[in-house]
Amino acid sequence: MRKKGFLNLKLILIVLVIVILVIGAVFYIKNNLHEQELQSLSTTMLQIQAKAKVINERNKVNNTSDYIGKEIPEDDLKKLNIEDNGKIRILSKEDLEELEVTEIKQEKDFVINYETEEVYYLDGYKTDDNNIVYSLTDISNLVVK
Repeated sequence: MRKKGFLNLKLILIVLVIVILVIGAVFYIKNNLHEQELQSLSTTMLQIQAKAKVINERNKVNNTSDYIGKEIPEDDLKKLNIEDNGKIRILSKEDLEELEVTEIKQEKDFVINYETEEVYYLDGYKTDDNNIVYSLTDISNLVVK
């Protein structure tokens, strides 16, 4: 009789340890996936920023103002909380291909301010404290943390 109770206790402890290990593994994997997503977004935005710098330098040398992308709608400007300076463009997948930015995993379009060379992601990235950040500067600060 005593052995049966002891076996039940051992079984309960083993199951409890397995459950704790599984929960720990799930949290670790989930956190790792969020970090990879953030790193991927930051890398894509840095590629876009580098291409924008090249375009700006070319425009200075040629004394032109040729920018890749379409004019940004007013509602997107409000969403990003930026003012139109005439040098803000929205980049579609086709524009990104023209810029030779590859490996894009994001669904929404990117926005580039050619004057400040700041890059924005229209979908934004939701932080742990439920804020949504759009700019490369803010997203890079998250990567550093």
